[in-house]
Amino acid sequence: MIFRQLFDNQTSTYTYLIASDYGKESIIIDPVDSKIDSYIQLLSELSLKLVYSIDTHVHADHVTGSGLLMQQTNCKIIMGKQSKAENISLKANENEPIKIDNLTIQPALLRKI
Repeated sequence: MIFRQLFDNQTSTYTYLIASDYGKESIIIDPVDSKIDSYIQLLSELSLKLVYSIDTHVHADHVTGSGLLMQQTNCKIIMGKQSKAENISLKANENEPIKIDNLTIQPALLRKI
């Protein structure tokens, strides 16, 4: 498994890259719109195919970043089932794991208390 934690100083945002060594499929979590070129370059350097961009919450920089990644890589956008954002390919559900190659990610959605 490949795991990279990427930090954007300007927005103080962490973005995560998770990928399979097996088939080179990958996920980017919470992309920052101003860093898209860096993500594309990193994917290329590691010979990865971006399958999903996941937004854990609705912030303009993440939603815009995922949209730009979708345009450039044909990845699918995933958000939580409660999201009302547009252009979402899939809505994450706790009962449906997200799979890339031989890796499985189990969504855990926050509930209102």
